[in-house]
Amino acid sequence: MSKETRQFQTEVKQILDIMIHSLYSQREVFLRELISNASDALSKLRFEEIKDLSLASGEKSIRLVPDKNEHSLTIVDNGVGMSYDEVVSNIGTIAYSGSKDFLKKAQELKDHPELIGQFGVGFYSAFMVADRVQLHTQKAGSTEGVLWESTGDGGYSIEKTPRPEGTGTSVKVFLKKKDEKDESYEDFTDEWILRSVVKKYSDFIEFPIKMKVAKSEQERDSNGNIIVGKKKDALSEETLNSQKALWLRPSKDVKKEEYNEFYKHVASDWTEPLDVLHYKAEGVQEFTALVYMPSTLPFDYNQRNIKWGLSLYVKRVFITANCEQVLPSYLRFLKGVVDSSDLPLNVSRELIQKDRQIHVIRKALTSKLIRHFKEMLETKREVYDKMWEKFGPTLKEGLASDLEQKEELQQLALFHTNLSDKLTTLQEYVGRMKDGQKAIYYMTGESLSQLASSPFMEKLQKKDYEVLFLVDPVDEWVTNSLREFEKKPLQSISREDLDLGDEVEKAKKKEERQDQEKRFAKITNLIKDVLNDAIKDVKLSDRLVDSPVCLVSSSQDPSANMERLMEAMGQEVPKSKRILEINPSHPVFEKMLTLPEDRMKNWAEILYNQALLSEGSPIKDPAKFSRQIADLMTS
Repeated sequence: MSKETRQFQTEVKQILDIMIHSLYSQREVFLRELISNASDALSKLRFEEIKDLSLASGEKSIRLVPDKNEHSLTIVDNGVGMSYDEVVSNIGTIAYSGSKDFLKKAQELKDHPELIGQFGVGFYSAFMVADRVQLHTQKAGSTEGVLWESTGDGGYSIEKTPRPEGTGTSVKVFLKKKDEKDESYEDFTDEWILRSVVKKYSDFIEFPIKMKVAKSEQERDSNGNIIVGKKKDALSEETLNSQKALWLRPSKDVKKEEYNEFYKHVASDWTEPLDVLHYKAEGVQEFTALVYMPSTLPFDYNQRNIKWGLSLYVKRVFITANCEQVLPSYLRFLKGVVDSSDLPLNVSRELIQKDRQIHVIRKALTSKLIRHFKEMLETKREVYDKMWEKFGPTLKEGLASDLEQKEELQQLALFHTNLSDKLTTLQEYVGRMKDGQKAIYYMTGESLSQLASSPFMEKLQKKDYEVLFLVDPVDEWVTNSLREFEKKPLQSISREDLDLGDEVEKAKKKEERQDQEKRFAKITNLIKDVLNDAIKDVKLSDRLVDSPVCLVSSSQDPSANMERLMEAMGQEVPKSKRILEINPSHPVFEKMLTLPEDRMKNWAEILYNQALLSEGSPIKDPAKFSRQIADLMTS
């Protein structure tokens, strides 16, 4: 058959121009696409050989053939090959996709190339680096080859001619000359560049990717003796990829040392991981994941622009590092890979479509990881505690953000308490609750020592009640979402109306409280007047034992700790007025009743500032407070 020349439609030429100039952010991915196509062809031939033994061939491989003189790169495979009709259909698919509706979005596609649909045009990425592309292919079982060629400028030629190598496909890319203005130019005939691109994108392709490289050898005379000072260059074929996709091997066949070594590769971390999950999902969406739990915090972990996520592969082909779409943000501390054989990618393979299948992978992997954490908690508590000390604050974010997994995450959360140095679960806390205790008590703050010495703890310590100490910034948001556990409400001990659950004691003290309110009415009214701009109300306290005063928040207002956190984040937060609770059993108030009014007012300010200091809040006028204390000491 003589050579036939075909013209692309005018619209298609415009679309091809968009793809060549706008689609990929890195031109090196053309090699990934062509190697991936070659790998697919080899896999298809292996499948065809099962049905037809006459198609069986020798070793299946991919070869890279750079030619510096010709300034070309050829990607050669001995895979299934294509017939004439398949070349027209597969390589020419885009030639039949230039609908007017598609073209109407041309400008939008320039600005957002990820919107381009799935047309299987990874082959055309070669035109990012090529002036001309030549494809020579021959279908397995056929003696008829097909030669296709195009400069990407509006048309292509096609003819039937045998392929010298027989079955398989060769894609020859005639590379563009270097533009001095193009600082990103790379020479894809350079051995080092080809090695690095294969290592980055195609290291785990199951078929060997080979290339002949020059190696210096000692020159010998006719008798085989080395000629001193003389060397010659000889070509030696090397395999560029490792082919060791550890995650695709059965977990029972992988040794701990192999897992640890691969972790160093994917995480750039030379310490051993705390734990590893090797998971193969089957069913609606098939994928394999190898996920590691680091043992150390990355130095940039708490920086706002930190990159996170698993490395994404499709059929062993590297697509992207730090793929955030496959895990929720509260699992961002995990490292590893996920490999899907049928994940749909858009035309560039660089921007993953956020469709149902991505959601299915994310949901299945998240559920599996949470089940794995639960198993760790039950069977490897010491390891789990180490993980929680480092990454617990991150994992707790899921309690506030993931409603679907909230119930499971509640079971995984660990907390410090006032009664033990060991971390505890909510389940363990509930199991230790005292008879008559109605709520799970907690307190938020900046440090364990600050909470342990807080005035809010006095009554609960006297009753030997356990209190959860929440010192992570995220806890303020978590407690807004976590209102109860096993029908036990979570109650902050720093808010008004603290219910300690002792009805008999409350009834017994009711009459005594009425007498105290009458006795100290003068003091409470005076304090209200003096501190009117700073507080909402003054009440007699039932929670204080040794301290004279404390400040409590109403149920609708943010806590003092929340206000401090927001200010530290640079956000202006209107100061909410809080309730000053006074301890009627403290001798300071009996003393105040004997003072003249001006001194009572002075003491009221001192007591308010003491309450601020005891909770970790700054006082408005430290110098004035110092003078008041000095005057009090000398009076």
